[in-house]
Amino acid sequence: MTPVTTRQFRPLTDTILALGATLLMGVIDADTFLEHGEVFVSAQTGNLVVGVVKLLTAGWQSAWTNGFVWIGYFLGCFVAQGLSERIAQGNHRRQMRWLMLFDVLAYAGIASFQVVLPDPWLIFLLGTVAGYELTIFRQVGGIAINNGIMTGNTKNLATSCYQALVNRDSLARQRVLRLASVLVTFLLGCAVGVWLAHLAALDVLWVASGFKLLLLAWLFVPAAMEKPMA
Repeated sequence: MTPVTTRQFRPLTDTILALGATLLMGVIDADTFLEHGEVFVSAQTGNLVVGVVKLLTAGWQSAWTNGFVWIGYFLGCFVAQGLSERIAQGNHRRQMRWLMLFDVLAYAGIASFQVVLPDPWLIFLLGTVAGYELTIFRQVGGIAINNGIMTGNTKNLATSCYQALVNRDSLARQRVLRLASVLVTFLLGCAVGVWLAHLAALDVLWVASGFKLLLLAWLFVPAAMEKPMA
């Protein structure tokens, strides 16, 4: 019988996409916090806390951008859910390629117009892309993660550690490693974002666009797919 290639990516591919998104979320959050008025585009818990603090200490003129980016983030999650339900539902490979292509084009478009975009709109669009990414790319080693919200990941890491150490749960040990990898990747992204923000602020989004393009290219590499089935 002639081998038939499945319509699925290897689990490693979903992990690469999720960790890639996590890394970039750390990069962009660090950059926007430093360069755009202490605003987060993916870490909405922190963003809302900072927004309320600004509102009560400096007034709405200082705080409104934090609320504006929250709306963008909400919109990104909404759009991502709609696209994932309508694009190539029966073909996961084609679906993820299209969804990643939209992600690449969004980053490249924002990077191209970042000089002329008013700062609040730049942050709004980055928040929209962050919401899109968190909704689409969130599987690491077969478990769902929050690749821009480390509060939930930390809670899950703590409970998994208990199950692994006290209950001797082998599956929990695997979750510990995967959740730890997400936290470390996000922190690494933050460190890279700080470095890039101080090195050349306008290059951060182009670096992100290039990185996303590499992830898109990976989706067309045979090694990204499951092996043919006999």
